[in-house]
Amino acid sequence: MSLPWLPSFFIFLLFLAIETSPIFAKVLSPKGEYDFKLEDAENAFKTWVAQKGNQRTKMLQTNIILNEKVYSDISEEDELYEYKRKMARELMQQQADAFHKGQQKIIG
Repeated sequence: MSLPWLPSFFIFLLFLAIETSPIFAKVLSPKGEYDFKLEDAENAFKTWVAQKGNQRTKMLQTNIILNEKVYSDISEEDELYEYKRKMARELMQQQADAFHKGQQKIIG
């Protein structure tokens, strides 16, 4: 048994309206608390990724500068080399610790 064309079409439109109404309601509604929280979480993640990349670049630049200084001093004086090596190591450890703590604050 088959329905005539017009009632079938209206039933189809009814189901289409029922299925698509939540989408239209969401699109037409103003931003709510969830939308702001979601946007904040997305922005925090984007910032974290950018900060991580920037930190890697800065650490590489710092390592290059420190290595150039340390290796140039090797040829001049062993005592100065040992001192700078110790300071460079402490600085790199402090940078790594500060970066790690900063990342934990963003994530947690």
